[in-house]
Amino acid sequence: MSYNRNENKRGNGNNTGYNSSRKNFSDKFTKLLWIENRFIGKIIGKGGANIKQLERETEARVQVTNQCDGNKTLIKVMGSIEATNKAHKILEKIQYQAAPLIPKPAPVIIETPQKSPPKKDYFDLDECLKSKEEYWARPPEIKKTFYEEHPDVSALTKKIVDRIMTIDYIVKPIAKPVLTFEQAFYNYPDILIALKKAKLEKPTPIQCQAWPILLSGEDMIGIAQTGSGKRLAFVLPAFIHIDGQTTPKEERRGPAVLIVAPTRELVIEINKEVKKYEYRGITSCCVYGGVDRKKQVAALQEGVDIIIATPGRMNDLMKLGDLDMKNISYLVLDEVDRMLDMGFEPQIKRVLYGIRPTRQTVITSATWTAALRRLADSYTKDPVQVCVGSLDLTATHSVKQTCIVSNESEKEEIFFDLLHDMAPNDKVMVICGSKGKTDYISVECIMRRLPSVSIHRGKEQKEREQAINDIMDGTASILIATDVVSRVLDIGDVTHVINYDFPNNMAEYVHRIGRTGRAGKTGESISFFTKEDWAHASELIEILEEANQEVPKGLCELAERYDKRNKKKNEDEELPKRKQLTLADLCGW
Repeated sequence: MSYNRNENKRGNGNNTGYNSSRKNFSDKFTKLLWIENRFIGKIIGKGGANIKQLERETEARVQVTNQCDGNKTLIKVMGSIEATNKAHKILEKIQYQAAPLIPKPAPVIIETPQKSPPKKDYFDLDECLKSKEEYWARPPEIKKTFYEEHPDVSALTKKIVDRIMTIDYIVKPIAKPVLTFEQAFYNYPDILIALKKAKLEKPTPIQCQAWPILLSGEDMIGIAQTGSGKRLAFVLPAFIHIDGQTTPKEERRGPAVLIVAPTRELVIEINKEVKKYEYRGITSCCVYGGVDRKKQVAALQEGVDIIIATPGRMNDLMKLGDLDMKNISYLVLDEVDRMLDMGFEPQIKRVLYGIRPTRQTVITSATWTAALRRLADSYTKDPVQVCVGSLDLTATHSVKQTCIVSNESEKEEIFFDLLHDMAPNDKVMVICGSKGKTDYISVECIMRRLPSVSIHRGKEQKEREQAINDIMDGTASILIATDVVSRVLDIGDVTHVINYDFPNNMAEYVHRIGRTGRAGKTGESISFFTKEDWAHASELIEILEEANQEVPKGLCELAERYDKRNKKKNEDEELPKRKQLTLADLCGW
């Protein structure tokens, strides 16, 4: 048996594998051996207990690396000759006594390099296309079906079911909708207790339909406006999915559920929702950019059941091998239309390639776009599409919409008059078009002694979290922000949304005003509209009329002027073409 000198180094600094001990072991010799992945959990133990005990007994340092070859993982054993020999024998005993039918391979001795080669990024998109079938040829077994129909649901007539269901795309028979929490979770009393603690009265339309579908193991696309309860619709089935797997939680490596959301704020909100409904010790962790990645990796290595991540940080974890993806069997893409708008499609595809093809997939969105349709067709299997409300762009009817047509120079004065007229209990969200405008309005509010906070992408994560906490607990009553909050923050009891700058598209307008009038309450939106926004005048009129809202005369005038301008512009562009054609005809060309 041979050994390699390591020049008393403590291992390669670029290796981000599991290293359980902080003791100052002698690293004079290094031995490397390959262990089957299914035994890594036994070697590490809960919270690293087994590997720490191994190091104490042998006085060697044992490090589980991130280097994998098929179904095996590389383990480093460092220390004296006697210590490494002793640790090596124990590791082999763990592997081969547990699996006596596996032929014992010759030990692999690899010289420790002075400088480690760059780590291979398995989840490179091109490479994934080539090796995906081979990689997922033998994934761990999973269970996806947990639903048993309640007798009261079985007794529902077709007339009642047709009145409740809003399924747009059916490829096979699906479960009937439920009408109460008890009908959905009568086999899961712990879920019913958590719902009772939350003081929820009855499920929302999307929850009534989604729970039987998801508990039956089907892929689902949920299309509904903000505030419709989409989040709880996929969180509770995720709990049951985790708890119902055949492999015990303590024997799994990595999480079973992955939820991907567009922004840090939404990731934090989803994590709060998961922790709110405690179920059988299920744990969660949120990871996002802008904070120390090492702390997030450390939290993951402690073991979690649900990971909630932004697309960018999720890709970082996959590239660096910091997250074991093989046991993820329930995937949620939340607010996927927002992620596509933000340009995250490549990152989403990377995530999808890194997860087993036999997963259960849930996609939620407030709109149904062509890009979303292509994504769903490619990465879901026979999905059931639940659409609550119209697929056309409409605003929620629980919000009173007011449009103020003004000049840019008049806007600021009118705006601060509105803020001063707000009632003491009102909670206002002001949305601006840029970070600079957000900061300017925030300073003006402070100068006028208005209790306000601000948030945008240029602020540090701690500042953003503090601003959200202040508006949540009532320390401030005015939140000034960019579009970062227009879809993703679930701030309760917002009474007014003010569009200080009109959005660039009408879908964003609908999502902005949807921050109020939630959970059965009413709200009011106030939108400033200037000549610079006149390209959206006709669409805004349609949305106002559909919701039976007052349409200002000035808005109609801007729409007419914009239409006339476009018509004249088109005629001016066509005129040279017509003249040229007439001249050619006269000349006989």
